[in-house]
Amino acid sequence: MEIFVATWSVRLAAVAALGVGVISVSVGTLPLEAVLRAAGAALAFTIGGRMVLSRLETPERRLRRLRARLAPKGDAS
Repeated sequence: MEIFVATWSVRLAAVAALGVGVISVSVGTLPLEAVLRAAGAALAFTIGGRMVLSRLETPERRLRRLRARLAPKGDAS
């Protein structure tokens, strides 16, 4: 399920960036401003996908991930 959500969030981010860029250019904004707006739209969709993924993560999986991150990486002895 995570790959499905990640794939679609990337696809939607690309479509949103393209759409915002085309609309911005068609109304007469400067190319740099159109690129910045497109990047903002892509960032918003990427963050939205990330939020959906965090909602789909079960508490047990989140706890395992946090424990693995906090566990010592190895013994120096």
